[in-house]
Amino acid sequence: MASAVSAQGSLFYHYRFSPYDTDAIIEFLEILLSRNASKIMIVWDGASVHKSKKLRAYLADNDEAKRLHLVIQPSYSPQLNVDEQVWHWLKNVALKNVCLNNFKELQSRVITEIQKLAENHKLVQKFFHHPAVAFY
Repeated sequence: MASAVSAQGSLFYHYRFSPYDTDAIIEFLEILLSRNASKIMIVWDGASVHKSKKLRAYLADNDEAKRLHLVIQPSYSPQLNVDEQVWHWLKNVALKNVCLNNFKELQSRVITEIQKLAENHKLVQKFFHHPAVAFY
């Protein structure tokens, strides 16, 4: 899964059943751009998929992508990124002590829980007030 949050409480997410490669990241960025007409700040970790030649070419050659402001977060500091609160909430609140029979049930439950979170704008807004979150 990939996600992005806004200070207004919007949560955008994208999921697939295979690893995220450059094509999947570009697809996610295109979804974000299509759903938001303003500039978008993306805070990324140092994952190699975020630095690929294909992604850099997409960002350089795509006029719509010029609305993206990309920020690489410092190494070993995921807590600074407000979007990490989404994953913390999913793992430690929504799915805490959940025992499922198989991976398919887990996939379904994660999708259900992130959809519920996406509908809870006030909770998503609260993620921005976590004491570890920093803005650049």
